Amino acid sequence: MKRVAVLTTFVHLMEAYSLCKVVETHVRTLLANGYPLTFVACEGFQPQGVYTDPRLRHWRVPVCLIEDDSQAVERPQEYRAKVQALVSALRPLMVEIDVAITHDFAYLPQYLAYNQACRELADEFPHVTWLHFIHSAPWSNPGFATDDPRSARFSPFPHGWLLYPNEHDVPRVAAQYGVPLRNVKVVPHPVDWEAEFGFHPLTRALVREFDLYSPDVLAIYPIRMDKGKRPEELVRLFAALKSRGVSVRLMIINFHSRLPPLVEYRDAVVREREKLGLTDREVIFTNQIESLPGIPPERLENYRYEFPHRVILDLFHLTNIYVHPSTSESYSLVCQEAVACGNLLFLNQSLAAMKALYGADARYVEFSPPRRPSSDGTRTDFSYAEAAEAIITLLHSDPTVRLRTQLRQERNVQAFFRKALEPLLYLAPE
Repeated sequence: MKRVAVLTTFVHLMEAYSLCKVVETHVRTLLANGYPLTFVACEGFQPQGVYTDPRLRHWRVPVCLIEDDSQAVERPQEYRAKVQALVSALRPLMVEIDVAITHDFAYLPQYLAYNQACRELADEFPHVTWLHFIHSAPWSNPGFATDDPRSARFSPFPHGWLLYPNEHDVPRVAAQYGVPLRNVKVVPHPVDWEAEFGFHPLTRALVREFDLYSPDVLAIYPIRMDKGKRPEELVRLFAALKSRGVSVRLMIINFHSRLPPLVEYRDAVVREREKLGLTDREVIFTNQIESLPGIPPERLENYRYEFPHRVILDLFHLTNIYVHPSTSESYSLVCQEAVACGNLLFLNQSLAAMKALYGADARYVEFSPPRRPSSDGTRTDFSYAEAAEAIITLLHSDPTVRLRTQLRQERNVQAFFRKALEPLLYLAPE
């Protein structure tokens, strides 16, 4: 496993500074995936949050910022002293790492001394792969002479690769540094739902245990397990969705449902789930969960009965649809919470009270009445296939929901790490 260092000029952490968020996510993800990690910041940096993780080693360098890169030309001795101070501070680290990740060192004029110091260390320690994140729009290359210290911001970096967040600007980045297009790698920024939205510990455990980032269709249904809520309709609908080749996850949050009749009803729906070919990871009843990582057994026992409302709101940030087959409602707070969090809303066509509340702004499904024999002895069944097709069509055609789903699947932190960042750790230094 590669030994990694993340190099920054941080002295203070500022929430409004997006770079702080980006670096924090990288640090958290590298630690979570077991990489030996050193975090480099400037003298005076006080660790907080993820930076207090005992697995993280800290390294400090002098504050060697300059006002503008012209200062390197106007006061060369002062500039070289800054470069040498940084080289001396970082040299002992180089023998202990395989990969150095820098943030804007290669880009900002104020960071020119850090840029030059890293170039000299790259020549001295050719085994280290350098990954240089560029976080802003490229500059035009002014064509400085190679002996001009400012040329460090416009020339190839030894044993290094340039990382940029969008593909469109790659030719401009390559032109700024005078490198082939292949030397610029596209690395988008992830969305750290768990940190940015402050997910409850139970939410985090559910996300990891049941892989809630990955499904094409993700929904929850918070209910007391009573027959007017009709969760079996959702199970049948999700079986139809699965049969159409989409991955599904339905979490039925059945709180306050310990009485024997409610348990019997749940078990009947579980049996139907199994007959329809759905697994207990595709349709989950929360009061059947026996264990969760990081959740003490006694707390989980409480959650089986009294489920935190905060967790429902957390999960609505990840779901893409909310289907409400209930025939027993006066208002339903959960419907409006689902919509407020950006979910497509599907209501039972036969429930007039809900139609009066949401009108043409919701979608309606003609769920079947409770199953009973028809006059000729056959069963009259609602077409779940038709409803499944309608849902899939809407998920593909609604741009907002389509993008939300794509971000959840492709830009969650772990997907970002596996697909975008981790492969770069194993690039050979050029």
